[in-house]
Amino acid sequence: MRRQSNDRPGDECSVAWQLQNGRSRVQRGIAADGFKGDYPYAGVTVVAENRNSEEDPSASITVETVRDVFAEGVAFGVEDALRDSLLEANEIILDKKLGGCSAAAIAFSGTHVWYAMAGNCRIYVIDSDGTSCIVRDQSAANELKMFPDHPDYSKRIRELKWWIGSPREDKPVCGHARIKQDTTFLILTAGGWTQLESKTTVVHRKGAKKTLEGWLSSISRDMKLAYRRQGGALGAVSGEHSGSGGSIPWKSWVYIAGFLGLIGFLVFANPFSGDVEIEDKTDLFSADSVEEIVQPIFADTASSTNVSHNSSVLGSFADSLLHGVGETEEPLIPDITAELPLQMVQVGGIIPALSPDTFLVSLNSEPDIQWENFAPGIYSIRGDTASSTLAQIVCSAYPDLEVIELDRIITVRENGVSESARWLSSLSPDSAAGTGVIVETRSSVAGGAEWIRNYPLFANGNREDRAGEVGGFMGDSLPELPSLRNPRCYRLVVVL
Repeated sequence: MRRQSNDRPGDECSVAWQLQNGRSRVQRGIAADGFKGDYPYAGVTVVAENRNSEEDPSASITVETVRDVFAEGVAFGVEDALRDSLLEANEIILDKKLGGCSAAAIAFSGTHVWYAMAGNCRIYVIDSDGTSCIVRDQSAANELKMFPDHPDYSKRIRELKWWIGSPREDKPVCGHARIKQDTTFLILTAGGWTQLESKTTVVHRKGAKKTLEGWLSSISRDMKLAYRRQGGALGAVSGEHSGSGGSIPWKSWVYIAGFLGLIGFLVFANPFSGDVEIEDKTDLFSADSVEEIVQPIFADTASSTNVSHNSSVLGSFADSLLHGVGETEEPLIPDITAELPLQMVQVGGIIPALSPDTFLVSLNSEPDIQWENFAPGIYSIRGDTASSTLAQIVCSAYPDLEVIELDRIITVRENGVSESARWLSSLSPDSAAGTGVIVETRSSVAGGAEWIRNYPLFANGNREDRAGEVGGFMGDSLPELPSLRNPRCYRLVVVL
């Protein structure tokens, strides 16, 4: 990593985070989020896990509080800002009398990183010397130096000395370090680090060709978090970058290489000449060529928004995603397996024949236009890779429906009726125009008020079965939005 006089690397550090729900519907809620600022403003990534059931929003409150503090711009006193943001979340959770959560966060700027942890998360550093844990959990198991094979280990790691929302007077464990080009800092909730400590997962970054997002996806798959009861949240900051400030990004080199290869093909293979023998022509679409040119562009881009809309490519995936998730050799579709199954609402029609491995469908079979506002279409979230990709897949099943992108989809449930109703009714028409609303309450939120016409989508979901769950939103936030980002809320709506 090239260091300049202002202590800024030639290119910013990489940051990524990932949330992977487990197989159990009754699990402690988990959350992950972050922010990447332009130097000298610090970026951050944060993960959290509830002490109690998923009905408690403590984890979401914590990650959003930390993220918002840094999104406002932190250039000085980064360690203080990190600690204070966690203590602010602590006060909010205490005031709301919630169950609390464990959390870990890493802030970074230039060649410096600052970290903080509370509860039973852990922080690791991975470099050329291997993997080491620099901050351990504040649990009874760690205090007693128990090993994972101890019969009481799983019970004792839940007995915490301090956590976010604890009534005891204490503070997060904080620290500072310098980050090098071959160094990665990794934060994990308990569902992840317990697998790492059990030696079932080998973590390394040296010589890795994957993006940081792709690397986290690989760790999640190796830990089999999607198949474990709890799941887990993880985040990372890496000193690896694409090059110095004046260099061309590696993806641009791939595009250039592909273009030059095509020019060479046209010039030397002369495909327009009838005298050239077939066996002498260059096959640009051979297995080797596809691996060299196409694969690096889209591999491991679970958070990328550059989703191909080529219907011929998506068509080859439609059956596997509509009827079951299976392996495929197509390299152009982003890896969205960590996001599945996707929360979805269908308005009108009968229960769709969609694979439960890919879609978790709530059905509103008898919509009422008096209380709802919508037009036929497939509503996805702009910039959400999984939502956009699966919208195109569903489009192959409903070719007459247009894909309509929204900035966010808000899910209103019983725990937030009054606050949501006040906020939704006062939202400006411009902001409402990019907002979809799914209502799952036992009583009406708007009562058919005229302001619901400002929303391109204002429809009911499964009001009977899901009204008791925690509401929230997915997509871009808005000022004073009274709900929290919740990955168990809807990201795709199909209106027939």
